[in-house]
Amino acid sequence: MTARGVVAHALVATLLLAGAAQATSGATSRGAADERRDLDLVASAQPSDQRREDSDRVVGEVMVREDSVKADAVATTVTACHGCRGDSTVLQVLYVPGPSSARFDNVASAWTQDCWDCSATALAVQVVVIGPGTRARPTNRALAVGGSCATCVTATAAFQVVVQVDAVGRLPDPVLAEIMAWVGAEAAALRAVAATPVAPRRAERAAARSLGELRRVVVRALGGRTRSARVAVTR
Repeated sequence: MTARGVVAHALVATLLLAGAAQATSGATSRGAADERRDLDLVASAQPSDQRREDSDRVVGEVMVREDSVKADAVATTVTACHGCRGDSTVLQVLYVPGPSSARFDNVASAWTQDCWDCSATALAVQVVVIGPGTRARPTNRALAVGGSCATCVTATAAFQVVVQVDAVGRLPDPVLAEIMAWVGAEAAALRAVAATPVAPRRAERAAARSLGELRRVVVRALGGRTRSARVAVTR
């Protein structure tokens, strides 16, 4: 990455962190990884006539010490008012020392209905670090729907990376910041895709490159191996 790219990524990370901390609809967890049973993380944007632009950005980092794990990361946006804009972004980072049976679901969904000149975007990112002996079952989905809406735009993207290491530990703060910057850049790119027509194959190639970048960041930081790396994009 060029020096200019590093600066840009750092700036995006700062803005994303500030937005997550200040937005009334947003939440972030950036201290020591929590240990808890509630593993579902949801970002939801619901613009309305009273609030024509709505965004929700949620970040969670969790250390899981259970024999059976099920974790859902969900970004969902629904827009049904004329000229309204909605976007949701979720980033979930999970550490599972194991051994355990683990199911990881990552979903981005956006839809518009009965409106004109409205938009809905959703970005879901799930990064999972597992230890030896953990049986991982990851799923990754993206859905975009427009109903009764000729001038609406929707775009979704779901990225999921599962990395296995010999000894599970928390990602260093600089690496987390890099991932946050990556998420901010992808959210901006998704909004740009929604606003400007892009050929499906071109969008898929760009998403595949972005997935490779995210995977390399995590693998390089932990010295592990990739168990699963998936991306889904829809418009």
